Formats: sequence, structure tokens, C-alpha cells
Amino acid sequence: MDQLSTALTLLGIGMITVFVVLLLVVLTGNLLIRIVNNLSSDEGTPPSGKDDPGVIAAITAAVEIVTQGQGRITKIEPKN
Repeated sequence: MDQLSTALTLLGIGMITVFVVLLLVVLTGNLLIRIVNNLSSDEGTPPSGKDDPGVIAAITAAVEIVTQGQGRITKIEPKN
């Protein structure tokens, strides 16, 4: 019975440790993203006019929906 208690204690400590480390990774990543976005002063270049306006409108609408209005398009390049 003593071994089971030790095993469950180690299991709990391990799970809590993993949770804390993953929480720190997520919080640090979000903080880094916010800092970089605040320091970024470029407004980006608007999409070039040579592309199909319908495609540009679809891409813009998709970015607005996915990022909930927080994203912006800086460059559109064709996939090779």
C-alpha cells in the first residue's frame, strides 16, 4: 500500500509539473507575440493591383474571420 501511495504522489507531481511548464510556454509565447506586434511599426504594403480583386477580397475576408479582426495582410505571394 505504501508503494501505491508513493506512485500516486509521483504521478500527481509529474502531471502538475508538466501543466506548469506548458502554461509557462503558452504565456511566454503570447507575451512575445504581443511585444513583437507592439514594436512592429510598419503598416505593410497593400496587396498588389495585378491580382484578381475577387481573390484578394476572399483572402481579406478569410483573414478577418480567422483572426477576429486582429490580423492584417502585408503580402500576397503565389504558391509555387
